[in-house]
Amino acid sequence: MLLVSNTLKADTYPEVVFDNSLVGGSYAKSLVRYSGGSWVENVRNHLLVSDTLFFTPGNALSLKYHSSATGSWEADILYSRQKFFYQVSKKDVLVFKMYVQTASTKIEELPDVVLKQGFKQSEPVSLAHFIDDFEPNMWVNVEIPVDKIKGFEEGAIRSVSFVQRNASNKTHHILLDQIEFLPKNPSSVKLSSPAILSEAKAYDKQVLLSWQLPLTPSIRYIKIYRSTDKENFEPVAIRPIQMQSCLDRVPEIDKTYYYKIAWVDYDYIESPFSAVKEVKTKKLSDEELLNVVQAAHVNYFLENYDFNSGMYMPYRRKDKAIVSVRESGYAALALIVGAERKFVNRNVVLARFTKMVNFLKKVQHKDGVFPEYFDGRTGLPEYRQHIPKYSLTATTAMMEALLIARQYFFKEDVAEEKALRENITALWERIDWKVFSSGEHNNVLWDSWSPVDSTRRSHILGGFNSSLNTYLLAISSPTHPVSMDAYTFGFGNVHVHSNQLPTYFSRFVVGETSPSDSVSVEEHASDTSQTLWSRSIIRDTVEYGLQTKVPDIGVPLVDVYRMFYTLDPRDKKDSLLDYNTEVRNMIRIAKRRDNEMGVGTAFSDVWGYYTVKDTVSLTRINPAVGPSALFIDKEIGMKAMKTLYEKYADILFTEYGFRAWLDLKDNDVSDEYLAVNQATVAIMIENSRSGLIWELYKEIPEIKVVTDKLFKTKKK
Repeated sequence: MLLVSNTLKADTYPEVVFDNSLVGGSYAKSLVRYSGGSWVENVRNHLLVSDTLFFTPGNALSLKYHSSATGSWEADILYSRQKFFYQVSKKDVLVFKMYVQTASTKIEELPDVVLKQGFKQSEPVSLAHFIDDFEPNMWVNVEIPVDKIKGFEEGAIRSVSFVQRNASNKTHHILLDQIEFLPKNPSSVKLSSPAILSEAKAYDKQVLLSWQLPLTPSIRYIKIYRSTDKENFEPVAIRPIQMQSCLDRVPEIDKTYYYKIAWVDYDYIESPFSAVKEVKTKKLSDEELLNVVQAAHVNYFLENYDFNSGMYMPYRRKDKAIVSVRESGYAALALIVGAERKFVNRNVVLARFTKMVNFLKKVQHKDGVFPEYFDGRTGLPEYRQHIPKYSLTATTAMMEALLIARQYFFKEDVAEEKALRENITALWERIDWKVFSSGEHNNVLWDSWSPVDSTRRSHILGGFNSSLNTYLLAISSPTHPVSMDAYTFGFGNVHVHSNQLPTYFSRFVVGETSPSDSVSVEEHASDTSQTLWSRSIIRDTVEYGLQTKVPDIGVPLVDVYRMFYTLDPRDKKDSLLDYNTEVRNMIRIAKRRDNEMGVGTAFSDVWGYYTVKDTVSLTRINPAVGPSALFIDKEIGMKAMKTLYEKYADILFTEYGFRAWLDLKDNDVSDEYLAVNQATVAIMIENSRSGLIWELYKEIPEIKVVTDKLFKTKKK
């Protein structure tokens, strides 16, 4: 199943605040407040959703209000993107569609608009100045140039808010849709050519639609139409132009559906329709379902990357193409899975790896260790808080994936594969792990180093988490290895040093010039902090009726899974742990705990809290946790995946896989995705099915020498 085409498209970087609520009933990413004699219709302080009247499919926001002289009200439409990196410019225009349902409503009785930023907000803006043809019972266009909004500063926003203006003795009702920031003068090239729907293929109740989008700058959206009789088509979705395909969930299995699409410009004028495609849905087997779920998660990394560097792009900005070293490592492993499963052409993945490695050869590093982020266009580091910092854990994630790629692209008679292997070896051999080590025998590692304050802001790596992967690479280094006892003393202990707060003990969370210039090797990551306390990760106890040696690990379960992207736990046993037993029990303990706490459903196979100690995300389920358990417990993992897919796929599963979180208690779902989640599902399902990544990792020569010494291999 080849999931997507490989067409490169332009991205105009508009930003949408609201286009659709993923969950019906009420919109959880809104917040209603009122006082005195004023009132706003709400459910648990959230605006209601209209699924019968909307501007773009499939819903709009309902704002019903009463404005009293003795009170006030406001309704925030929260900017819900988890990464909060879109920077609103004064050159932008705030655009939205409004439908006034109450015929008696006058233009001066409409609410004002306010932009909120952090704890500040702009001055209210009257809509009367920005509506040309006001009329009830029709959709009107509202365009407010951002430079007309007083008190607004360029940067990120918290919400677009509607607030009470003039008092009235009437109740008013308006609908809001497509709230977004657009460039002032978008392209107006007429869309005269028909859209091209290249494929429609059914998988269970999901229909995969793929299209060929031309590089026409005036295209804003792809609009999707569906029919059951080939005559009466209804719009069912719109998709942004950075997407090359999408999944449409249909109501019935064993039924024929017809599809067509149109391009949509910035004025919402549609191109001529594409030709119609016909599909018939059918029930999937478990193996076919695994293919669909894996392919969607791989697809996330096929579409979300920087064309210049080949690296994964965690978010989009107008001015830069920020890429993540750590998450590019996750993406790289998922791409290998995609190539092996033929979701994507092997040569496409080879080209992507070649581009990434060529980029990493040239960018700035500290003794082979990379910063966490770069600008993919310039190759310059992108530092948080503008403090230079080099991340050993991010470099580990990338290097692990590259070494596995070195095994995967093994063909001696293919020049591109041979060159890739040689370049990966060069990157591997230049990492000086000792520079990031401490202790008398170089047996503990710092997670990062900065030329500003050395390791003062760093953590010592250790504990039952993905620090294991860093220690294994550091011990296996062919050029600058740390001592073998770093496994027992470094990974096998939790460490705290003098610059960490006492609260750290309660969580035990330890993680993680010109573009071609590298940091001078004259600078060293000297130990600037004294280690105050270390304790073994081993604490024999019983939780929820199960034995465990590593209770209270203090990290989300996905971080435990990350340890085993590459290392097969099923046959690993050493002086510390029987990994197979420990990980299996750890997953069962988490499931029993979550079932007991309750996640808002009667289904025991829906589980996987982000963390039980974070009150903000207490009710949020990470949908990567349950299905990915397949790698160690096929029954638990398969039941979790099938339940999430069968019961919640209409709001949770898309062409990019499972969304970042599901909150059944608050009737909410994320509208974004997390690289670690998407990679975990793709990789761990594959390890469960074929052991692909595990087998490639086992055969890395330098690592094999170390793991053969560390672990007693037992029969699976």
